[in-house]
Parts: sequence; C-alpha cells; structure tokens
Amino acid sequence: MKRLLLVIILLCISFSIFADEGIKEKFKTSIDKIEAPDEIKVFLIAMIPIFELRGAIPIGMLKYELPLWKVIPIALAGNMFPIFFILLFFDFVTKICFKVPFLKKILEAIFARTRRKTEVIQKYEEIGLMLFVAIPLPITGAWTGSLAAYLFGLKFWKSILFIFLGVCIAAVVVTLLSSLKWIGAGIAVVALIVVFIYNQIKKKKT
Repeated sequence: MKRLLLVIILLCISFSIFADEGIKEKFKTSIDKIEAPDEIKVFLIAMIPIFELRGAIPIGMLKYELPLWKVIPIALAGNMFPIFFILLFFDFVTKICFKVPFLKKILEAIFARTRRKTEVIQKYEEIGLMLFVAIPLPITGAWTGSLAAYLFGLKFWKSILFIFLGVCIAAVVVTLLSSLKWIGAGIAVVALIVVFIYNQIKKKKT
C-alpha cells in the first residue's frame, strides 16, 4: 500500500513530464543499489533534475520512513548543492559548447524552450524566480529556475537566495501533500489537470 501511494505522489509532484520513464526507473534502481545510509540516498535523489526535492521528500518519508526533521534538511541540501555550481560555471560551459555546432543547436533549443516556460521570471525577476521554483509541478524546480536565472541575466547571489527560498516553499508544499497521503495525491492530480488545461488553452490562443 505504501509503495502504491509513493508511486502516485511521485508521479504527481515529482516526475517531469518530459523525462523518459525508463530513465527515471534506472535512476531509482541505481540509487537503491548503493550501499549507503538512506539519508545519503535522499540527498542524491534531491540532486537529480527529474526528481529534485519533490521526489526526495516523498521517497524519504514513505519508502525509507525517515523522520521529517532528517528528510527536509537533507532534501534541501541535495537540491541546492548542484545549483550553486550551475550558476557559477554555466556561462563558461555554454561558451565552450557554442563553439561546437551540434551542441550549439541543442543548447539553443533548450534555451528557447526554457524562455517560453519561464515568462514569470522574465516579468518579475527574482520574485518570479522564487515563485517558479516554489510550485512543485512538472518543468518547474531549482534546475530549470537556475537555467532561467542565467538566461535572463539575474545576479548570482540574488538567484541563489531566491531559488533557495523557492525550494523551501516547495519543501513545505511537498511535505504537506505527502503527509496527507491519498488526499495529497488527489490534490496533486487536480493541480496537474488544471495546469494541463491552462496550457492547452494558452496554446490555442497563441
């Protein structure tokens, strides 16, 4: 029963709709095979872009049965750990990749898609960045938020601060949904449906 509940919550508030399910399952299996404390596994899960904190908290609570006072700070640390390096070195990496035509095309496609999905950041800057990261839905999160912060030229330390605030809010939301179990899963499902309908209406208008 707990495993079924875990799957439903993860599908609703953690998995990215653009990630391949096989890849996600391989990540989970690989992490489960690691001979390490469950706390380390939660940290690693939170680092992965297709899971982030939204996947780490439910897994830590429902699968590993860790107490909240452990799960939340570990998931926060794991989610934020790669963000610092992304914002610090992404400009350097981008300049190198842009010298290779194939990589340049891939990055330009990613950048264009990110800009379309992060209009709130472009409009409200740091506050928009925080709100974007705070909403635990597909295509939102610290990884996408850090990429958007780079694309829109937001300052490094401000980006770190507001992404962290957004991650903290997301942690509260995900913890509440996970604690509510079936009710939380139902709320997450409704939220996903609303977002999907909104995106479809928006596409038709454009």
